[in-house]
Amino acid sequence: MARSITRWTGCRRPDSRLRPTERLHRPSDFQRVLKGGRCFRHALVRIHLRENGRELSRLGLVVSRRLGGAVVRNRLKRIFRELFRRSKSLLPMPLDVVVVPDSRGGPRDRVAYAEAFERFVSWCRSS
Repeated sequence: MARSITRWTGCRRPDSRLRPTERLHRPSDFQRVLKGGRCFRHALVRIHLRENGRELSRLGLVVSRRLGGAVVRNRLKRIFRELFRRSKSLLPMPLDVVVVPDSRGGPRDRVAYAEAFERFVSWCRSS
C-alpha cells in the first residue's frame, strides 16, 4: 500500500539498493584501486579508495580465509555490503572502494565494523 502512495505523490526515497553495477567484479578494477588509490587504516579494517569517474560509487570486498570459515566470511561481506549501501550517498564523490578486513583483529560484531566505516566516511568527507 505504501509503495503505491509514494508512486502517486511522486515522493521518492534515496536509492538504498546495491545494484550489480555498484560492485567491483574484474580483478583489474581491484588492482587499480589497491595499487593506485588512497588507504584508510583502522584496527579492524583497511579501506582503499580511488575516484572512478563514473556516476556511482562501487564496492569491492577482499575477505581472507584467515578470518574464519565460510559462514564468518559471508557474514562479514553482508555487514560491509549493508554499511556501504547505507552510506554511499554520504560519500563526497563517486569512488571505487575496496574493503579488506584485518585478520589480526579477528572477526568482531557489527557495531565495531559500523563505527570503523563511519570513521571512514567522515575521513572521506574531510579530505
